[in-house]
Amino acid sequence: MKFCTNCGAQLEAEDKFCTSCGTAVAANTASTTTENPENKINIDKEAVNERVQQTKQYAQNYWNWVKTSIQKPFETQNEAHPFYGMTTFILFSIIGALFVVIPGGQIFGKFSKTTSHYGVNTESIMDNPFTIGMFFKLLVVIAIIYALYIVIGYLVEKLLSTEDSETSIIEYTNKFAHFINYTLIFSVVALVITIFSTQTIVNNLSEGRSDLGSLNLVVGLLALVVGLLALASLGFSTGFLATFFDKNVKYKIDRIYVVVIAQLVVSLVIYILVRYMIVPNAESYATGLFGSVFSTFDNLF
Repeated sequence: MKFCTNCGAQLEAEDKFCTSCGTAVAANTASTTTENPENKINIDKEAVNERVQQTKQYAQNYWNWVKTSIQKPFETQNEAHPFYGMTTFILFSIIGALFVVIPGGQIFGKFSKTTSHYGVNTESIMDNPFTIGMFFKLLVVIAIIYALYIVIGYLVEKLLSTEDSETSIIEYTNKFAHFINYTLIFSVVALVITIFSTQTIVNNLSEGRSDLGSLNLVVGLLALVVGLLALASLGFSTGFLATFFDKNVKYKIDRIYVVVIAQLVVSLVIYILVRYMIVPNAESYATGLFGSVFSTFDNLF
């Protein structure tokens, strides 16, 4: 099978001229092109395999970096991959979003199942808010908050440090992440316990039983979750403040006050973000959601 080099029309083996545009068929077009798609597929497979291997290698190296940072958080590595720090903060953002979406989905599923026993189709009244869409929205919001910490911390360090450091924001991010990687353990364990506890509560409600032992277990686990999250939060704050400890500062300001200034700036910016962007959007969403629920119930009764 061959094709016209001018218009691409399919040609028969004996054709001397293209039947579509009349272009003379060159002798070298007699060679077939059926091998090209196969070659292209082979090249694509090789590219995909190479990408997979690169991803595996990156994940392995990142994990080794995390293990090192857990063992010795303050011994940062200047030769670390530029994206290691970003990876850590992305993981924190994912965990934070899952803390809302998974337990919320479990509770909504139980609520929907319970109301169906009374002839009320919850899904016809309100959509499940704990969807992949909410997950990505929360992911973005949490990532923005982490980004604020990184940017503000970096700028404070650059503005107040007496050292003419050429440290980039990527290097600052890696240093910051190296200080807080160990808190990933607290966050992951807290997430797993939260999912298990929520499912236990849902199962007990579904079976209509009130097991005191099970209830005490859930209460104890939730108290453990609070403790783990408190440790993670403390570790995060400590890591953020520690990024300034090895710097000499200008204007005869002690480093402890640089830390306070950085924390105040971050808190102020986050407050503005939450107060004037997140809260109004959340209120609007909640008003629309529950407004439709109440109107539906009014119509039913």
